[in-house]
Amino acid sequence: MRRMGKHILYLLMMSCLLQSCTHKPINWEVNLEHDNKDPYGTYLAFTSLSYCFPGVDTKTLSRGFRYDHIDDKMKYGSNSLLILAGLTFDVSEEEIDRLMEYASTGNELLIFSSTLDKEFSKRLGIRKLPYGTRTAYEDIPLSRNYDGSKNSSILKLKAHPGRLYGYFGRYLTSYFVKDRDSQDSNTDTSGDAKRIYISPNPDTLGTTDEGPDFIRIKVGEGHITLHAAPLVLSNYFLLQEGNKQYIETLWQSFPKNISRIYWNDYYKRSTDRSDVSALMRHPATRMAVWLAVLGLIIYILFEGKRRQRIIPIMEAPQNSSVSFVETVGRLYYNKGDHRNLAEKMIQHFLEWVRNHYHINTNHLNEDFVKQLVTRSGQDEAMVRNMMEMIHEIRNGHRPDDAYLYQLYNSIEQFYKNKS
Repeated sequence: MRRMGKHILYLLMMSCLLQSCTHKPINWEVNLEHDNKDPYGTYLAFTSLSYCFPGVDTKTLSRGFRYDHIDDKMKYGSNSLLILAGLTFDVSEEEIDRLMEYASTGNELLIFSSTLDKEFSKRLGIRKLPYGTRTAYEDIPLSRNYDGSKNSSILKLKAHPGRLYGYFGRYLTSYFVKDRDSQDSNTDTSGDAKRIYISPNPDTLGTTDEGPDFIRIKVGEGHITLHAAPLVLSNYFLLQEGNKQYIETLWQSFPKNISRIYWNDYYKRSTDRSDVSALMRHPATRMAVWLAVLGLIIYILFEGKRRQRIIPIMEAPQNSSVSFVETVGRLYYNKGDHRNLAEKMIQHFLEWVRNHYHINTNHLNEDFVKQLVTRSGQDEAMVRNMMEMIHEIRNGHRPDDAYLYQLYNSIEQFYKNKS
């Protein structure tokens, strides 16, 4: 599988070279973006992961990803490889603690950096040379005085001791040395006072003419691997003859049981977080923020006033259907038309029975009485008495006040005891 992957990778590199020759102008700025096909993008290196680690899931992290957000899923989910590709690597104490924990649980951490964080270096017991400034040497473009020839044959790999790698491109000559000023200890007790073993003697996997630039340090159950020349990931480096073997050998130096890869092209990191505290650190920006807050308060005080008359509170419409029924009932009663009122009461009651119990009211016979008693749970004698009164009204009986009241009371009692 890996042999086939090498051929595919070679064809991919040639395709990228042809594309770069047909698109003008070429952007020679360093960006190290995993999806960028410019000379100093890392498209080829990122794509080569799928051929050197077939079947392994690769996930990209955002450029602003904070390493103190590494969760238990990343640490304990599988034997994973976290690749950090950039130039200036500055991290906070919390981020260092989390990166140490990540490696110590059996994972692999690979950092490409031109300027390495001092506290992070101190924890590992190494220093990166030359010191330089906070500006990475890779930012210096080629010129008549600096034509890149110094980088043409400068890199060596332990796996291929008799072979040299390089290119006529930007800076590749940084390297690491043991830090004599760091504490002579092989245990990191930072963070939550967890004791993490750190090997005092890094393994050298690659060198420059000056010293080791590709080293691996045992940290707990895993490793932290450092590379001082991040531009070995660039498309321009990998397109040079023979250099694709460099990246293949670099990936092959990691365990074969890697089951997940995380890629973060951080480029140039800073410990400053993108929150209000970062803005308030600068006097001019701080003054602008306070002026904006003051202006907002003034606007709320003077422009937030009500500009129209208060809208009167309107009472909600009342349901007048009950009052209407009472009024109509009193009208029939005052006119003395008791029979008509009784028929209206009976008609309303039977409609309620149809809707509530779904009983046919066309025939008020024995079957109807039994169904009504069963479904309503009412006393059978009371139901039969009410049905007799309904039959009498329908047969022409003219009720007096007492009879009408008795019918009304029977129906209301039925409503109250309904089930």
